[in-house]
Amino acid sequence: MFPLSTHKTMPSPAVLEPFSRKVRLPHSGVELFHYDSGEEGKPPLLLVHGLGDDADTWRRVWARLSERYRLVAPDLPGFGRSPGMKCPSPPRLCAVLVELMDVLGIGKAGLVGNSLGATLAQFIAIGHPERVARLVAVDGSLTPLPSVSPDILGMLLPFVGKARFHRLAQSPDAAYASLGDYYEDLDALPKSDRDFLYRRVNDRVSSPTQRRAYFSVIRHDILWMGLNSRRFAASVAGIVVPTLYVWGEADLVMPLSIGQAVAKLQAGSRLVIIAGSGHLPHQERPEEFVDALL
Repeated sequence: MFPLSTHKTMPSPAVLEPFSRKVRLPHSGVELFHYDSGEEGKPPLLLVHGLGDDADTWRRVWARLSERYRLVAPDLPGFGRSPGMKCPSPPRLCAVLVELMDVLGIGKAGLVGNSLGATLAQFIAIGHPERVARLVAVDGSLTPLPSVSPDILGMLLPFVGKARFHRLAQSPDAAYASLGDYYEDLDALPKSDRDFLYRRVNDRVSSPTQRRAYFSVIRHDILWMGLNSRRFAASVAGIVVPTLYVWGEADLVMPLSIGQAVAKLQAGSRLVIIAGSGHLPHQERPEEFVDALL
């Protein structure tokens, strides 16, 4: 068992702390915590985390990517250190990301998204192709719609999902163990990273704001994707932005077969498979992940 953080606000990893920023988005009416490497002479990359995650997910690739790019990585509303918003549907989250680019003076950027972040990046590339220089979807896509596991279905039920969060909040070790399905080998991560994840997952499950955001977004997301699956298939096939799909070979959350199907669907896209990685290749195999992008 590792010591828990006593911070009321989730602390940033040392490698990211110097780049911490907050910005108010007047149209969306939200305040976003984000990291910004701030080097305006470099081409910008907008890094978008997945459901239940936060901008710290990019900590192990930040240093190498920032050598070539201006990096901007927000905590989506309700996650990490960003306050929540009402009805955080995927289209509203996309509007927040586009407005963030506007406020930061970024006309066009490469979009790199993991899981939920990949679906948001794809949706922006479909609706605002003029704002997207490159698209990198990491273990996530608008289509094809994956089968929903019984565990996730249980989380959609208000009382079941809240009860599970409550149990995890009462057992730090169980909360940490819940991360296992997201990694090919959680125990193989460096000890410093495992210590960080232990504190971070317990910060999350004990946060009412993040709990509300998680349930609201997952319900909106599954309904949104379910109702629009056929339209999204045609839209993804028609994406003209240069696109790279990066997939962990051992992903249990979004199996590799989904990455293979969507890469085949979108003509001209490329698929890079990262061995020894699950749903978060940028954390488990940061060097291979950055090599794929560069």
